[in-house]
Amino acid sequence: MSMANSNLELNGVRDLSMEEGPYLDVLSDVLRAIRLYASSYYCAEFSSPWGIDEPQAECGTFHVVIRGNAWLMTEELTSPIFLSTGDIIAFPTGSPHQVSDQLGCQLMAGGEVLKRIRSNRSPFSDGQSVVTLLCGYFQYQTDTGLPLLRDMPSMLHIKTEEEPELAWLNHLIKTLAYESRSLQPGNAVVVDRLTEVLVIQLLRWHMSRQQNTPGYFQALGDDKLSRALSLIHQEPGKAWTVESLGLAVSMSRTSFANRFQSIVGMTPLAYLSQWRMHIAHGLLAEGKLSMLSIAETVGYKSEASFGKAFKKIMGISPGKVTKR
Repeated sequence: MSMANSNLELNGVRDLSMEEGPYLDVLSDVLRAIRLYASSYYCAEFSSPWGIDEPQAECGTFHVVIRGNAWLMTEELTSPIFLSTGDIIAFPTGSPHQVSDQLGCQLMAGGEVLKRIRSNRSPFSDGQSVVTLLCGYFQYQTDTGLPLLRDMPSMLHIKTEEEPELAWLNHLIKTLAYESRSLQPGNAVVVDRLTEVLVIQLLRWHMSRQQNTPGYFQALGDDKLSRALSLIHQEPGKAWTVESLGLAVSMSRTSFANRFQSIVGMTPLAYLSQWRMHIAHGLLAEGKLSMLSIAETVGYKSEASFGKAFKKIMGISPGKVTKR
């Protein structure tokens, strides 16, 4: 590795000021594109026996064991998972699951648990306090068709106590737990922002472990592919070709095309078209630009060619988006 390239990382962190040309954080760009929003429902103490039954949700959900132990069961698991203090479990696609202090105990619907807590009634208070749970959700625009959503894992399980490098994540969790139970002015906004940071860190953790698993998360962690994705996101209207993208990341046309296809799961130009239409959809919904201006912004010279491509990818005509 050359001295210039070695300077790009300082203690594992890339120094973007040393990059050749502008750099765009693709993960941040996509998270903004899908309009990620997160918040915490509650941080509460439960007494034994307790159990929560969470059905399929339209958003992602998560639980953090602040204190104590619990059991997790899902339809996909062949045996339950034991959770201890510091464990984080997240379900980015809202998969159904059950969390309880004992296996086989009676469960209360998650909606009822939340309802009781919000009305200042403890849902599980018969016995001695045995666990403190922080629970919340995160939602995002699901109709974009972007590969990040396609490759979202059904479940994430992080044991922060067993990973020393995640000590900082424990500090974040403790701060979030404190703010979730605080009555200080502005705490609702603080909780929302801290929860969003938590969710992003969960996705980062997942991304760091996908080096050998094909998919969009692996592409985000791949130096050359993430660079190509960055270029597409920065200049969606540019007349990119597979060859020019490959050249921009120091790869031959064939090597780049094969690598992109095998990891991302679509061709570079297919991804370019999809990202262009996502940008166009947002501009159409805003209603501030003419159809021709939007077409030119995303690389089309006429409304007709743009309209045809938009309908093919988005399944709806540009005019219908404008009317909505």
